[in-house]
Amino acid sequence: MITDKEINKEIFTQIFDVNKKLTIFDVGTYDGSDSLEFSKLFPNANIYSFDADPRSIQLFKKIIGRNEKITLSTAALTNIDGYVDWYSSDSKTRRHHKFQDFWSASSSIKKPSNHLNIFKDITFKKDKKVKSCRLDTWLLDKEEIELIDIMWVDVNGGENEFLEGALNTIKNKVKYLYIEFNAVGDKELYEGCPNRHKIINKLDNFQLKGVYNYMGNFGNIFLKNKILEDK
Repeated sequence: MITDKEINKEIFTQIFDVNKKLTIFDVGTYDGSDSLEFSKLFPNANIYSFDADPRSIQLFKKIIGRNEKITLSTAALTNIDGYVDWYSSDSKTRRHHKFQDFWSASSSIKKPSNHLNIFKDITFKKDKKVKSCRLDTWLLDKEEIELIDIMWVDVNGGENEFLEGALNTIKNKVKYLYIEFNAVGDKELYEGCPNRHKIINKLDNFQLKGVYNYMGNFGNIFLKNKILEDK
């Protein structure tokens, strides 16, 4: 199924009991709105959010406030334990909140390419490096996280790097994966980012459930882990 509509997170309420104590990962959380939406749908869920842009982190803390069910980690999830290059985005025409005076929603570890032609109101600058870690490494001392029910991923072109650093976790612990892709054919929004076919080919134990928000330059894919479907 391919559609130009965004997936509604309420689809997960058809899969999981809303009172179940789920584990949800929100990777590339930006202002935390996805984390907050998940926490309202599943009030007993433990939600782990990740972002590396200092402006997004500041925004997240302002929007989320104190929420014991949402834990923020200030790192980019990539294939490197250390530090990575960072391209900070900005736009004078895009704001999600009245008090906001920046646009960090398109920031990435990847250098923008066709993004500059399609979204001409968004600019980028190469900023100082940000903290990075592999998800497989991050989970080594998190024995309490045995399974991840939902993984929601929006890493703006860094999909290859994210998957390379998280492949063991994703294949063995993640039940449902929703991940953005930023290339269609050979049109890349960011340099070297994968299209949906390349992402799917990395995840041979996942079943494709749908392609959403498909705009001809980017979109999102929804995948189900065939091995973990009964756990």
